[in-house]
Amino acid sequence: MQINYRLIVIAALSTCILGCENAQEEASAQKSVLKQEVPQAQPSMTPPEGSPSAGANIIFAFDEFDFGTIWDDKPVDCTFPFMNHGDKTLVISRMKAGCGCTTPVADKTVLQPGEESVIRVQFNPKGKSKKQDKKVTIFSNSSLEPEKTFWIRSYVQPIVDVNPKFVQLGEMKMGQETTNTFNFTPAPDDFVISRIRGIGKHGQFISGELLDTPEGQPKQILIRVSSDMPWGAFHSQLEVTGNGTMPDGSPVSHTFTVFANGKAFGNLKADDFIARLGSLRSGGSYNKRIRIYRADGEMFAITNTTILSPNVDGLNATAVQVPSTEGMAYEVVVSGTLPANYVGQVSGELLVQTDVPGEEVLRFRITGVVPKKN
Repeated sequence: MQINYRLIVIAALSTCILGCENAQEEASAQKSVLKQEVPQAQPSMTPPEGSPSAGANIIFAFDEFDFGTIWDDKPVDCTFPFMNHGDKTLVISRMKAGCGCTTPVADKTVLQPGEESVIRVQFNPKGKSKKQDKKVTIFSNSSLEPEKTFWIRSYVQPIVDVNPKFVQLGEMKMGQETTNTFNFTPAPDDFVISRIRGIGKHGQFISGELLDTPEGQPKQILIRVSSDMPWGAFHSQLEVTGNGTMPDGSPVSHTFTVFANGKAFGNLKADDFIARLGSLRSGGSYNKRIRIYRADGEMFAITNTTILSPNVDGLNATAVQVPSTEGMAYEVVVSGTLPANYVGQVSGELLVQTDVPGEEVLRFRITGVVPKKN
């Protein structure tokens, strides 16, 4: 019997090719499965023993979550499982966090009897330090606890520890440069500053410079306020950015901010930079006096007073020369009558014009409030 070896070889090759193709398809399918993102299992809770309560009833698996020690550069999240262990529909009307750094979000706000859901809470530790306890309150139609609270806790470790965070520049003299310093200790040993810049209302008048300090001592930055600072209250921030390696070996780019505030005078001085109207009443009258004087005894004149951007009608300002033991002085009086039934903030800007060179325009904030009646 003659054997057709050519056919056998072709059949074997075909089987081999098909087998390889099938193996490749299976391997590809396995890779595809591995590449898929498997959804994380949602936390669940064990229903309590006993029959459901009459009405809606919100219960949580736990009412406290401790993040432990965390760095201050990234938000952290946790999840609170809860359920309706009642015989009526549960409706969550609102959620309130005790701090703007804490954000609660419920997956569902309407739950049928026996239904479960979760509340996700994010905590942003930026600007925080040391022990932090934040409360979240859930308002619902729960018959037993219409106001249910739970807590998140943490100990915040700053990537850069700054001391002080608020630098007091004190009273500064226009035309003269002012300097001050602050210390900082970064967690990365190799932290290198890449940028220092002034920000905020008067950020263009402020700069910073890294000083040389002995090894093992806190690092130090010199704050420099330029001589052309404006007259009045001075509010600025120094933003510092750097890079380094964290203790766990991960690279980090971090920015921290230091507040630098003070007041700047030239020849003219004032006893306040804010016309503080205080607590007011609807339809009531008010007046607030700010004294502006020239300590060197030279004559000067206030040529005009104007109220800018008032949020209520009736704000007025007048200037009256008054006797003074500190040289020539004026009192600028902010006065007016509030609209009837007005409730809320009272604000604006008082602009005073003078004939003193370099101090021709003086600016003052106006603040007050009409509280809501209980």
